[in-house]
Amino acid sequence: MSRNRKQMSTDIFDRIHAAAFANDENYVADSHPRWIARKDDVDADLMANAEIRVLPLGMQIFSMSVSYKTKRFFCFSGLPKPAEVPVGLSPVDATPGLFACAVVLGDMPAIASAAQVLDAIGQQYHGIDGYYGHDLSDILLFFPEISFFEVSDGVDENYLLNLERVAGSYVSRGYQKRPLDLNPNTLKKLVELFEGGPDAIPYHLPLQGVMSYSWPSLFLDLYRCLEQLYSAPRLANLIEKVHHDGSLSDLARILENVLSWRPREEESLATLLNKLSRTARESLISSFFVGQTDLSEATGEKCASYVYKLRNSHVHFRPAMSADKISSYQWNSIISAMCDAVIEVYLEMGGSFFDKNLLKSRIETVVSS
Repeated sequence: MSRNRKQMSTDIFDRIHAAAFANDENYVADSHPRWIARKDDVDADLMANAEIRVLPLGMQIFSMSVSYKTKRFFCFSGLPKPAEVPVGLSPVDATPGLFACAVVLGDMPAIASAAQVLDAIGQQYHGIDGYYGHDLSDILLFFPEISFFEVSDGVDENYLLNLERVAGSYVSRGYQKRPLDLNPNTLKKLVELFEGGPDAIPYHLPLQGVMSYSWPSLFLDLYRCLEQLYSAPRLANLIEKVHHDGSLSDLARILENVLSWRPREEESLATLLNKLSRTARESLISSFFVGQTDLSEATGEKCASYVYKLRNSHVHFRPAMSADKISSYQWNSIISAMCDAVIEVYLEMGGSFFDKNLLKSRIETVVSS
């Protein structure tokens, strides 16, 4: 739906006046029309008609995607700038259209003082000779910093279609120990997860985890990614014996809602982890026993026993389930290994779990044979 550019301009200056009044209760906002001078017709049309999605990440922290014709942009506010931006993105300067969308749709409060506002816009408004709108550079000073990026020409990175994935990569690349002591290797694993993982991963979970102040929260959000596929191996066998033309995830929902059936957790986790490469299973085992060299029992069952125990110790609040203290060094090893596990499991099972067409084709093959 098209947005009204005049209303957006009014909204921006109302926010500036509100900030000035909050700074000085004697400040009196006037009703003179003001706007930001346009860049060109294309940018003005983007301001009104681009497809916008805003992803709040905290108080006055958000990311935003902007799709306009063949162009795609992302913006971030309230987050540290990474030294290297996510793959496929190039920094761009703010434009009146991009800025207006970020402020209005991102619901950004202004940070101007009364004196700054009076000095910058007090005597400049519609009706004054020579007024053609305020220069964007003057208005940018009244708001928190916003970073804008454009998807580079010719880039076809699939992850750039998912705002949670782009935001996750941006946060991980610019993390700088805020607030967890994530080491460079763990951050690299998280970037690989967000940028290179399969589409079926519920990326809002690892993003939620990496924005947390708690190691267990990040671990549990990665665990929940695996939990989503608990029923996948059994249902893949079931549909060879019964007719079902939806996805495995649809069937899982039906069985739980109608029959109250759900798979046993640790057993299901072991089945999934048995699908990991030997290297990934050894990484999981060694993350729980730092310095262990005997990895001969790096089976899915053994991995599941440790992962599931750690999960329970942070999910339940019974005295007997109290969690052991784990160092940041070991948490980094566990999180890195969990990232690898999530990627490999979803490469193996994620596509078929959600793909209705893939399952329908499989059923037709079974029936015809």
